[in-house]
Amino acid sequence: CWCARMASTGEGRPVKSVVEVCALPAQRVAAHVQQAQTKAIADHGYFSLAIAGGSLVKMLGAMKDMPDVSWDKWYVAWVDERCVPHDHDESNYKGAKEAWLSKVDIPAAQILAIDESLCGPVDADAEVSVKCADEYETRLRSLKEEVLPRGADGQPSFDLLLLGFGPDGHICSLFPGHPLLEDASGRWVLPISDSPKPPPNRITLSLPAVNAANQILLVGLGDGKKEAVQSAFTPGCKLPCALAHGADPAGHPPIWVLDEAAAASLPPEKERIIFGSAAAATAAVELDVCARVQAVNNKHRNRLPTQTRSVKTAEKRDNQNKMPSSHYGS
Repeated sequence: CWCARMASTGEGRPVKSVVEVCALPAQRVAAHVQQAQTKAIADHGYFSLAIAGGSLVKMLGAMKDMPDVSWDKWYVAWVDERCVPHDHDESNYKGAKEAWLSKVDIPAAQILAIDESLCGPVDADAEVSVKCADEYETRLRSLKEEVLPRGADGQPSFDLLLLGFGPDGHICSLFPGHPLLEDASGRWVLPISDSPKPPPNRITLSLPAVNAANQILLVGLGDGKKEAVQSAFTPGCKLPCALAHGADPAGHPPIWVLDEAAAASLPPEKERIIFGSAAAATAAVELDVCARVQAVNNKHRNRLPTQTRSVKTAEKRDNQNKMPSSHYGS
């Protein structure tokens, strides 16, 4: 893996992000989730995770093999869902259940799927999404604060949001240019009945709810994501994926996990920090703070020693070793 800095949010304020380009992104995502659950359970006794659907669910299977997981402390929600029954092919819940949830021991009551009794056919009227959004938000709000902490503005502070993003840069069911991006109602969950992608009726976390999360992980794979990634690293970008930064982007910057194809159009390299060898495929680095690096051997899946060092130290060592290096940033 190599790491970089991202440009800015749509408001023009610099938001530094960690970027990891990985040979085995599914295993890297699982490692991030495992680390987040360990910290959350130590901090407040539970782990709240909200996940996306789409192509991301194909990666969730790697999570079933995570070591040292207290599944009984997990609460799993969705950042968005289609208003369809649980057994429908368009259901994000169905995809997650088949790939992962049916293979781990999370109590059923702690898996917060959409209420399928409120869902109608794919072409149902807009009232379906309104009812589903209202019920889902009510259920989230009913969770104790030790399970789902609240942010300073009353929004839900999920321990981790696991987000995919589309070729158009959408996250959740928040699409570029859609009025929902401007919602300031204080709602956690919003209905959408005119989704540019079928099916039209959906529910989605609001952007303020996304940005109340303790940590955000954005995952992109394949050539179809490279233009969105390139745009997100362009100053002033207003794509939804570039607007997702979490509650504390300085202390817990958003993390992008990409494969080589998705990262192919990132801005030209200026300096690169390299940890380990090509065989040690993954590393997480928090930039501009004392960096904790956890490398995972892709071939043998053995955990390598954790390293902690500042960016200045890393740059010094890179210069001494005359290694090529690369940062993106404002």
